[in-house]
Amino acid sequence: MSNPSLPEKQILEGNVRRFVWFRLFFNARFYYPVFTILFLDYGLTLEQFAILNLVWALTIVVAEVPSGALADIMGRKRLLVFASFLMFIEMGILVIVPIGASSLLFFVFLINRICSGLAEAAASGADEALAYDSLKALGREDEWAHLLEKTTRTLSIGFFIAMITGAMVYDPNVVNTLLGWIREGWMLSDNTIIRLPVVFTLATSCIVIVTTLGFREIELPESEKSQEASSPESLWRKLSLPFDQIFKAAKWTLGHRFVLFVILAALAIDSVARQFVVLASEYYRIIHIPPAWFGFIGAGFALLGIVNARISRYLVSNHSPLFNYLILSGILLVGLIGISFTIPWIGVLFAVCAFIMMGMVNYQSSFYINREVDSVHRATVLSFRGLALNLGLGVASLLYTFLIASLKVRENASLDPDTLQKEIFADSLPAFPVYFLILFVLVLVFGRIFIRRGHICLKVPD
Repeated sequence: MSNPSLPEKQILEGNVRRFVWFRLFFNARFYYPVFTILFLDYGLTLEQFAILNLVWALTIVVAEVPSGALADIMGRKRLLVFASFLMFIEMGILVIVPIGASSLLFFVFLINRICSGLAEAAASGADEALAYDSLKALGREDEWAHLLEKTTRTLSIGFFIAMITGAMVYDPNVVNTLLGWIREGWMLSDNTIIRLPVVFTLATSCIVIVTTLGFREIELPESEKSQEASSPESLWRKLSLPFDQIFKAAKWTLGHRFVLFVILAALAIDSVARQFVVLASEYYRIIHIPPAWFGFIGAGFALLGIVNARISRYLVSNHSPLFNYLILSGILLVGLIGISFTIPWIGVLFAVCAFIMMGMVNYQSSFYINREVDSVHRATVLSFRGLALNLGLGVASLLYTFLIASLKVRENASLDPDTLQKEIFADSLPAFPVYFLILFVLVLVFGRIFIRRGHICLKVPD
């Protein structure tokens, strides 16, 4: 691409800035520190909560790759705007739904989870593709690692603020005490306070909408445009374009097995780490950490993302992909083994290994995939990564469910329900390092057998 003019340069640099802001406000949500209890306090049962999470995961799996193909064909901006409006809808309906167990409540939360899954799928890959192509058009694609570090650092600060704020505004004592200081007699009902993290997130969704509307689509070079997408076609042919795009991107990925190796390596690490993170609050409870500290622990982990991004940039810039995979796997394995001992209070240090893995995997897989893939397939291939990570989490969750069921049969049924649940959870933790070791070996075997250009995994960047 020729050197952009000054107005074009300003547009491209605006895309890069908006990418950082989009990631921040789309992901740092105020209800995360109280996610589970928020659903229950609205009036849902634990069974309904489990069903809704399953619906959310299935929605992402189904929509992930088609949305990436649509982003490559229709434009990345359109998918990001669509995702931002879905975020507004998913938060807006929770602000107005009546609190209390009812069939309406479950139906509204079902819509919420579907909208959330579709928004995640629509945004996945499209934002990265737009930002990377903007840097490429500026002739600065070598700055991608620096942009990822900046984005991770900004998102970590955002998560820190969201975790602390979300937990505080969910506490009636904190909220009403603060209101009493402002003006005597001011206070909010418990039902209103339950909605506050949702209201705060609804406000950030408006910022996300404004941010995505400000994006500008990147005009790809003629050599990288999809011929089918630019030529007049019948309606049926146009409708089939996303599936053609998926097929071509899948064929490209299978032909570039290093990219496939990166996706599978990310799946192996992320699926185990995320499965533990989902259960982290129960782990904190059995190592005797009071619930009041949960928000501060989450905020502390978020701040670690700043250091995490710097370390990730150092690794991808100075070491080979295989070395980095071994390092990340070693850190996670140490954490999983330490977690299985459930050491009171000190055990939280081992949990750090699982939390930082998600950020490091996302950073490094994004770096390697964007470096290898061409622009016309970029969003679709990135959506393959998102699909793989969610499938990995789904398989890990399914296996964990079977494990819990088998442990429940062996445990002493005479124990009270809370004690029984804690013992079953503690007994399930040693399975985490075993399962990860199996995945670790399988990825290495795949890389050794199927990657023809094996030197690419051992190559240290210039």
